[in-house]
Amino acid sequence: MSSESRDFHADSVQVGGVERTMVSGEEIRRRVQAMIDEDPELASCDKPVLAPMPKPTARESPTGCNWTMHYLGQFPGCEPAIDRIVALVQNDVNIGSPTRP
Repeated sequence: MSSESRDFHADSVQVGGVERTMVSGEEIRRRVQAMIDEDPELASCDKPVLAPMPKPTARESPTGCNWTMHYLGQFPGCEPAIDRIVALVQNDVNIGSPTRP
């Protein structure tokens, strides 16, 4: 289990009818990693699953999310669970400027 905190200090914005919290890329990576560490399905993955830094997208997607994570092919058999976690975080947060504690 991860000891990383899921507490974020950020502003919320309304994007395409969905309210998202604006956080730094590092905060997104930490949140995804904490969820990966807590997921029992990913405990059976052949190798440690490490969340990469999110990459900003050229423009916001139709869902209003402005980032993605590139890990495809690195974790065969575990990617559906990782996709689920990334989608959950994408629904809640967008990349913004670094925030202060």
